[in-house]
Amino acid sequence: MMMSTYGNALANPGAGTTNSSSNDPYLQNDFYPLQLASSEILSALRADESAPDADLYRRLISSSGVGAHRYHRVEGCGLGHSFSSRNNSDGARSSSDKSSSNNNNNGAASASKRSSQQSQNPMRMGNNVIGSPLGVLRGTRQFGNTNTASSSSNSPPSSNDPNNSQQMRMNQPPQQPPTPYLQHDRSIPLPRQLADEAKKAKLSSLMGLLPEADLVWVTSDDKLFLWSYNSRSSATTTTSLSSQTINEDYCSFTVPSGQCIVSVGLVHPKSNVFTKAVEWCIVVTTPEEAILCALAKESTEQAQQQSQAQPQSADDNAAYATNGGGFRHGNSSLRLIPTRFVLPTDSVPLTSICSTKEGRIFMGGVDGCVYEMTYEGNSSNSTASSFGLGKSTSSFLGGSDEMERAIDDYFDGRGVFTLSNSNGGGSANKLSEQVVVGGKRVLSALTFGSLDGDSYGEQRRSKCRKINHSSTAPGLVASVVPGAIVRAASGIFASGSESAARKGGPIVSMIMDEDRLCLYTLSSKGVICAYDLAPVPSGSGSNGTAVSQGDFNSVAPPRLACVFNAVASAKLYLDSVSRGRMYPPSTSQSVELGTITFPGGNASAQAGVGGMDGARAILKRHDQEMRLVKASSAGSSSKAAQNEMSYGTGILHPVSIHLVPGKESKSLTLVAVTGGGLRYYLSSLASNYINLAQSNQGGFDYSMRGLDPKLARTRPSKKMTFCHIRAPPPYTSGDGNDGFRFELAPSAVNMLGSLAGGANVGIPPGIHDLQSGRSTKVAGAVGDVVKSFYGNGMFVLALDIDKNNSKSNDGSSRGNSFPTPSTEKGSRKVAGDAIVTVLPDFAARVTDSLTATNSSKNPSLIAAGGISESISLPMTGYEGTKSPVLSGGRTFDISTNSNAKSSLVALFVNSETPTDGELQIGLTTSFVPQRVYQRRSSQSNGTSSSLVVSYDRGSGVFSSALSALSNYIRSGQGYGFEVGTVASDPNGLSPSVSYRVSLRHGCDSIGFSRSSEEVVTSTRNGMRGKSTPRSANKSEKLPSWMLRPSAAPLNCQAAQHLNLPGTGTTLVLNAGGLHVFNNCSLLDNFASALMRATNNIAGDSTVRNFFLSYGYAEGCAMCFALATSHSSSETLRSNACQAAFCYGRSPEMKLTGPSNGDGMDPISSFSFQPSSLYEGLIKFMSRLLRPFWYKPAVVVTEGRPIQSKSAYANYYSRLPAKVELLLDDITLDEIQRPLVMLQDLMKSNFPAVRSIPGASQGDASDHMDVDGDGSAGLITRAMQNQSRASQLTSNSSQVHYASEKERRRKAFKTEDRNMHSTYRLLSRTVQVLNLLSCLKQAHSMSTLPEVQWGLVHGLTFYQLVTSQEGQQRIETLLNALVSQGDKTLLNRISQDGDRLAQTLSKQCYLFFSSASRLTYLGFKAANDALSRPISSPQRGLLANKAAAFLRAASRHWHDPALVSGRTNSSETWVALANGAFDAGSPLARAAEVLMALGQVEGLVDVCLICAANFGGVKVPRDDRKELEEEAANAVMDWEKGLYHRPANGLTGDDVDPRSSGTQSIVSGMDVTPADALKTCHGILFYYISKLLNEGGPANKTLAENLVAACASSSDVKFLHSMYEHLLSTNQVETALRIDSTSLEMWLNNEKKDSHLLWRYYSFHGRHFSAGEIMRKKAVDPNEQVPLAQRIECLTRAANSYQSAMQRNLPNANMMRMINGYDQRKNRALQERQVSIETLKASKKETEEKLDIAKIQQRVLTTVDQSQNVDMESDKVDALRFQLVSVSDLYNDYTCPLNLFDVCLLILNTCHYNNSDNIETLWKSVICEEILPCQTTSAIAVSFLTQLKQGSTLEEETVMLSGDYGNNLQSFDNGEWIPRLRNRVTALGKELYGKGADYTVPLDLIVQALEGLRQAYSEIHKENKMSLSWPIETMLNVGVPFDSLYQSYDSLYVELDGTNETALRIHWLEGIHELLNMWVNEAFSNYDSSASSQGSNASSQLAQAVKNGGLVGRIKAYNATLEGLVDENSTAIDEVKAGFSEVEEAIRKLF
Repeated sequence: MMMSTYGNALANPGAGTTNSSSNDPYLQNDFYPLQLASSEILSALRADESAPDADLYRRLISSSGVGAHRYHRVEGCGLGHSFSSRNNSDGARSSSDKSSSNNNNNGAASASKRSSQQSQNPMRMGNNVIGSPLGVLRGTRQFGNTNTASSSSNSPPSSNDPNNSQQMRMNQPPQQPPTPYLQHDRSIPLPRQLADEAKKAKLSSLMGLLPEADLVWVTSDDKLFLWSYNSRSSATTTTSLSSQTINEDYCSFTVPSGQCIVSVGLVHPKSNVFTKAVEWCIVVTTPEEAILCALAKESTEQAQQQSQAQPQSADDNAAYATNGGGFRHGNSSLRLIPTRFVLPTDSVPLTSICSTKEGRIFMGGVDGCVYEMTYEGNSSNSTASSFGLGKSTSSFLGGSDEMERAIDDYFDGRGVFTLSNSNGGGSANKLSEQVVVGGKRVLSALTFGSLDGDSYGEQRRSKCRKINHSSTAPGLVASVVPGAIVRAASGIFASGSESAARKGGPIVSMIMDEDRLCLYTLSSKGVICAYDLAPVPSGSGSNGTAVSQGDFNSVAPPRLACVFNAVASAKLYLDSVSRGRMYPPSTSQSVELGTITFPGGNASAQAGVGGMDGARAILKRHDQEMRLVKASSAGSSSKAAQNEMSYGTGILHPVSIHLVPGKESKSLTLVAVTGGGLRYYLSSLASNYINLAQSNQGGFDYSMRGLDPKLARTRPSKKMTFCHIRAPPPYTSGDGNDGFRFELAPSAVNMLGSLAGGANVGIPPGIHDLQSGRSTKVAGAVGDVVKSFYGNGMFVLALDIDKNNSKSNDGSSRGNSFPTPSTEKGSRKVAGDAIVTVLPDFAARVTDSLTATNSSKNPSLIAAGGISESISLPMTGYEGTKSPVLSGGRTFDISTNSNAKSSLVALFVNSETPTDGELQIGLTTSFVPQRVYQRRSSQSNGTSSSLVVSYDRGSGVFSSALSALSNYIRSGQGYGFEVGTVASDPNGLSPSVSYRVSLRHGCDSIGFSRSSEEVVTSTRNGMRGKSTPRSANKSEKLPSWMLRPSAAPLNCQAAQHLNLPGTGTTLVLNAGGLHVFNNCSLLDNFASALMRATNNIAGDSTVRNFFLSYGYAEGCAMCFALATSHSSSETLRSNACQAAFCYGRSPEMKLTGPSNGDGMDPISSFSFQPSSLYEGLIKFMSRLLRPFWYKPAVVVTEGRPIQSKSAYANYYSRLPAKVELLLDDITLDEIQRPLVMLQDLMKSNFPAVRSIPGASQGDASDHMDVDGDGSAGLITRAMQNQSRASQLTSNSSQVHYASEKERRRKAFKTEDRNMHSTYRLLSRTVQVLNLLSCLKQAHSMSTLPEVQWGLVHGLTFYQLVTSQEGQQRIETLLNALVSQGDKTLLNRISQDGDRLAQTLSKQCYLFFSSASRLTYLGFKAANDALSRPISSPQRGLLANKAAAFLRAASRHWHDPALVSGRTNSSETWVALANGAFDAGSPLARAAEVLMALGQVEGLVDVCLICAANFGGVKVPRDDRKELEEEAANAVMDWEKGLYHRPANGLTGDDVDPRSSGTQSIVSGMDVTPADALKTCHGILFYYISKLLNEGGPANKTLAENLVAACASSSDVKFLHSMYEHLLSTNQVETALRIDSTSLEMWLNNEKKDSHLLWRYYSFHGRHFSAGEIMRKKAVDPNEQVPLAQRIECLTRAANSYQSAMQRNLPNANMMRMINGYDQRKNRALQERQVSIETLKASKKETEEKLDIAKIQQRVLTTVDQSQNVDMESDKVDALRFQLVSVSDLYNDYTCPLNLFDVCLLILNTCHYNNSDNIETLWKSVICEEILPCQTTSAIAVSFLTQLKQGSTLEEETVMLSGDYGNNLQSFDNGEWIPRLRNRVTALGKELYGKGADYTVPLDLIVQALEGLRQAYSEIHKENKMSLSWPIETMLNVGVPFDSLYQSYDSLYVELDGTNETALRIHWLEGIHELLNMWVNEAFSNYDSSASSQGSNASSQLAQAVKNGGLVGRIKAYNATLEGLVDENSTAIDEVKAGFSEVEEAIRKLF
């Protein structure tokens, strides 16, 4: 019984207690139960592979114990008793099966009722016998009676039957276990015409089976006949041989040369030579030539026409068939067509033929050499005609399927697309009819077209040649030199192995091992050779890189690997066994002796041959045969007799070899059967791999040999390994063949012992001595085996014991081929061979002495070790006789009907379970196809076009071919030559299709394309060794173990559910016809037993015997197999379910640890033991899943590029990616059908399926608030005890003692969870199969978007079903399917899309989530709305409906890859949104349609709801807007929403949308939740930016509404991201117009941008807050703010205070919130009320600080510009970044730096009146512009020296000098005047009129300036310059005329009393100039208004005249001038005249 490996893991604490489920992964993680169930499936899969009886070699190893290697006879029906009924399993079939069987028999008697009457039409051949291949006559033979009286098969055996006593023991416990057996079903006689032709044979007549094609071949000299035994007419024959005259289905072929046919073989055609109409070829050989004929299949219509044309008479029918007409074959018609491929044999007859799947033909010659027949040709229509196919089969060359297959070949680099010339009518053929597949003619075919008609023979003839692979001469030499010379030379120069192979004689048999690429040959002398066909890599060993099997384009020749002399090796083996040696003998000294091993030790070797005595008996028999041969050879001179003796087949001589495929054994490769019935188990593999192959890891590393590791492990070794010899079941006969019986061999008596182990220990192998009546002629040396067959463990022998008796008592010939019927009925002997069948037997027969009997478990019976087999004589009891002989004469061939092998069986066989390392490789990376656009078309824009390419010998054919090819593929698998192109956009470009679903499937015989396989560099260690890294637009290559897994030897019961009743047949061909034997499997027998048990399943001993013999778990598995078989009747299904539940046993907690003995053991001492029902369910389910579970569902290969230099070709530059599905429609249906039935069975019969076990919690009402200590809240004693028990269970530190009741409860709880998990896995598997079928159909619908197959590329079914990543990939695919599409296809989408969505909702609801369905409904409504006019009311309703659906769907988008696609975390918001659009994100598509509909609110809701799935804030649900979230499916409650929930642990605080994220959710698409969250937000930001950038009133309104909707969100992180995005995209104004406290807080707390906050307050009318924020920013000493920014802040603050004083409310320039403007207005008025006085004070304070700051900025500028400033860095930094106090600024900066101007500005700003400091500063300012200097004037020196007194420049130099030789500036040149004027002007303007005019001492400044003017004037008397520049300077400062005049006048007054006349004249001149300028200014600005008050010159002048007595002062000036006496009288006069003019002017003015 299989133990559950993960049973304890399933027995979690939550299963049987009421603990909280918050920590139970079974309840929290939807995928956890799937993973648990999948682990159980994995264990079951490996258990089937690791079973002791799984591998044939393993059975040899495990051969110790009682009953090993025994034979067990099967009596009767194989049910454990000896009923003689023959067809009791009919009850297991449904009524449809019964009717089908009856129809096939055409009303004839069934197999149980057969006629016993003698045939009235004996088939006598006369002297013509079906003889040897060499045409040796064997005499005559008669054909016996074949038609007997009818008898009931259900009748009990006769009283004299020795087995009748078994009937009396039916009610007793059965002693014989039920076993499979072979049952004769029917016999089909040879057609009469074939029998007549065989009579006419003069030299030789042969026959054989071609089971692959359902054909029998018969030869008569030079004629070949092919008979289809599977046709309708053949199926209507009776079950016994009859002579009815019917229209037989056969054809004939006559060798043109008239030579006798030597051999016939069925071979595969080459795909590049023949068309698909040719499925098989026939090779016919004669002594001089070999001819290749094609078997072409004709269409049904043609077959019907030919059927109607067939003549009705037998003679005409024969003539028709002989003339090469087609013959019926099943449901179609075949035609045998000779080809031109004929080659000579060089007089070496070829006696055996075999071929590979690729069409390579190998032949064995009588010279012992291996030959190969190679041929080349073209498969176009013309080629078909040249081969004789003609016009009748041309229809098979076309069709879309042909085109698709050719494209698949083109993908793999070997495709050719030929454009043939037009037919006679001139019209171009369809492109699909022009497709051929070839290798070397690509360019010529594309350039010049195919070679049609007679040109074919002219341009290139068909090539056919013979290659001798056994010759040492090169091929060129062998083709030129005569064969006799080559053979002689090869015999001399050949190696030891080659010489040994050649000595073996003619090759009589050849078999091909396709999987291992090995060819085996058997020669007439018993020599077996192995030839290696593996491709030889070129240069692979240099770098250690392995080469995949598919990477070899060249064909490798067969290379002789090893030679095995079977007879000599067997003698050594038997000699060692007979001597009882422990170790096998060494054979290293000889190349032809195999390596002898004893896999199971000496005991196994002895048991195989019946002990040491048995080995001696075999050797003795061999010695007797050899003596007979020598004696006969010495006394015979006949050459024929010598040939017969030389080819004699004795007991050790192999007569046939049979392949042991990988599905039967990894270590053994061959079984040879000798003439005595012995079986040799051989292996051509390396001896060190044979044992390692049994490990799970699959051996060792062969990668250094340059091959694929899988292929390298199967290479033949240099020596054959001889593993085991098994003798036949001991048989004897007292009356020839009729007296054949099984009897214990005398030599094996000692092997029985005391019958320990039970009565059913079986019969040991062995042989009996030669019969005393046998002749001593040479025939006595020939073994009894006429023909043998071995396959799939079944061994069938046709034995002829009385072959030496030439005449029988009735005079009939017993040793010849054709019997003659006897006229004496009473003493009739059946002419024919005895048929013995041997089948594997795995029943539990032997008592296990090591296991104690336990009534609650399986009985202590175990299967016998070694090769235990059951034997039977299927013909015994047939037609009421006791004879085991099959009537009909000599047996010619035995085989199984292998043509019935389906793709499902192939998948099942090649399904080795991956290793743990291989399962850990993770998911394959998704494939994203490269976007390809069609070139600009010449068609009109926006239209569709079709491209018709016809053949043309002119230019452009190459481009036309490529164009036709690409347009065909791009159009989406169209039909014919006319291919519709995709619609073009207005620019002439249109996106192409990305995927093309191939007609090739992984379940096909050729499997997936080799182009999708990776090249590995190591063995199966779980690592992928890629040769080169893959780019983004290339699909990831898959390992070979995934694409082409190895065959897995399995438990014998593992595949029996695949063998439907009647499908497993064995064919025996003899001279009388074809005999069909049905393989009654163990499952068939079990079905019969269940049907017989009727309503007594529990008490039926036969049913019970099945469970006892094969285990309860295996019995339950068989029950499930019958209950889910479509061929089972309802009664059988019901009985099977009843048996499973009856014998399923119960789960239990099994004691595995130490026990106390008191029944209270700790729970840790128990482990969970599942029930046999569960184990059987897992067994059966794993076998249903095996064919596909670990195989990729979809394989995608990137498209190949197609390029052309033609400028006129319209084609694409890259083909679409090729999509290959694992399962075709038929195979998928075969897989799905039993799974669906099993799902229904579980749903109906298992209560654990209807709810989640352990999900319900205890009633909360039991807990009350009561006082108490340890049991608070629990008011009853029972509740308190239950709580304590629960605490003990959950507390691992305390020991919990469980009672039997608790253990039972826990066991059942765990079992329930196991069952529930299994159902989950089953339902998911069924739905994923439905999903693939739906996707395939959806891809073929042109109205639906393309299926994104790349998302599931390389994912196995296991990953799709059990992994969350696989779920996410599928959801992404489905959402892309339902969310994409062209709006113009609305009507078609509504039909196809509705059907698809409905199907997915019903059949795939576990994958097609509510999100997918709602997404589809949303887009459907949106597209409908977009098709309506904008003003239509329906548009608005549909838009709201679409928004509601999409809003509801977005709640279910939990997959990051679904939302984001392939992203880069470093991308911007907009880049993420664009990536989502490109990836087809449903969110992006939803946003697009909602924006097109103007559903701004819906757009925001969809994005934010989706964002909440990845860490955003949950959006409140509005049920009024979210419709139909739950699909209307008939699902269980617990299945709703299952697998569509997000990953646990994701909360709003876990993901920051501004972070990149670190953990990827989908391994194939590097996407994190943070990426998805950013995408959700980025889509909103994308549309905000788009609308704002495009402009326009409509876009502006939409943008404002969109921003307002976003601003109403409660997701703070989203709002902050939106604010940041608006600012980063220069949409600052839009952002600041949002009235939101969140924005205010973000700006203040996070952004901390005072500038933006000030603007925000300003926009919203909060000016005082704006001023405060700016003022605080300006004066904040804690921030390093540049001084310029502080000044700016102070300026803005002052302006804000000024605005606040105006009390203006905000107007319409503010954006309104979604809640309305009124609420916003109330918020604005709530700003803190501030008085006008406070505003004025704040404004004044700010302005003062602003002034100081500006002065500081001036100081800083000076410091920065000066290079001589030596100041501490701290002071400079403070000056640069802080607001320095005015005192510090004055004392620490301006004064030390001599910044006199700034000092004055500080004094002015601070209103500090210190005249001394002011005068010092002004003197310093004036002197700084002049000093130091030099002058030639002593007056100037005197004045300057006086001027600098009291300044800070007293130390400056004033030099009196006559030259200018020094560097001091010259005072005399006057360059200092403009500098001084500018500085005084600028400084004066800054100081004067600012409320502190005292900082501009006019008297000081005027006196200094006038003094400088006077000094300068003294130097330049001759060049008198302007005398008014001091006055002009002061006036430019802004000093009024009257103030300036008062200063001048006061200074002049101070001169009174002095004697300095010149000085007085100077000042008077200045006063005159000032007055003159004043008067002129007054005249220009005269104001006639007398009352005018102002500061203009005229008003000042009027005031001075009126109040100041200006006129009087002018007169006083003149009076003074008159009294002055000076040398310069002229100057005095001029001044006087000037005063007079001024006075006159004043008088005139006033």
